[in-house]
Amino acid sequence: MSACFRGWALRTVMTFAAGALPAAAGSADPELQNEFEQALRDFDEAQRIQNDRPDRARQLFRASAQRFSSIAAAGVVNGRLEFNIGNCHLQAGDVGRAILHYRRAQRLIPRDPLLADNLAVARSRCLTPIEPTRRSEFFKSVFFWHHQTAAATRFRVGLVMYSAVWVLLTVRSLARRRWISVSVVVCAIVAGALGTSVAVERWSDRNAPEAVVTAMDVVVYKGPGTGYQRQFEQPLQPGVECTVRERRGTWWNIELVDGN
Repeated sequence: MSACFRGWALRTVMTFAAGALPAAAGSADPELQNEFEQALRDFDEAQRIQNDRPDRARQLFRASAQRFSSIAAAGVVNGRLEFNIGNCHLQAGDVGRAILHYRRAQRLIPRDPLLADNLAVARSRCLTPIEPTRRSEFFKSVFFWHHQTAAATRFRVGLVMYSAVWVLLTVRSLARRRWISVSVVVCAIVAGALGTSVAVERWSDRNAPEAVVTAMDVVVYKGPGTGYQRQFEQPLQPGVECTVRERRGTWWNIELVDGN
């Protein structure tokens, strides 16, 4: 357990940042294609009238987000699609859901510079600014390959390295060379590191998933009930990122990025 208090928040105001989207479906489906094209038209129209008719523009941005989300719900797992959904929510003024979908996109296209810029803009608009701990930032810089590459990429490279170990061991049994032994060790280390990285991410998704607050004025208590004392003076606002440490009924035990 962390030395810091962990607050409890109602489940209904949170949405997993990790997301459990279905397996990829055929993107050539005519209905999905039509939905995608209509979503783009709604987005373009909203941008065109944004200055003159802001209320109507927000409606169109939300409609575009719903259409893109229906495509994702149909089984299309794509970082650009999640990026689009985040853009729609950001333009509509929904910071919480914008950060949520940007975080989902980041898991699929983690090195996209435009995505990083838009996520930074969305975070800057969160009304409850919370700075991450230096420790977490340090670990992210040290294990950059874990945080800046997609899990699927790490898995594929790790599998290649694992296969290379066995191929090199076979070659080594026929011709003993120092470079072969060194290569075996290097490939084994890389395969082990990447395999561990993927396993840790899968474990975290199941047992300590990252989440984003999407509702206004979320009161956090020191226990799973409104009879407990408030954890923070001010309620949390949309866009606050956290980790779910425990679930008890309709309550979540959360830890914020600053360790509280």
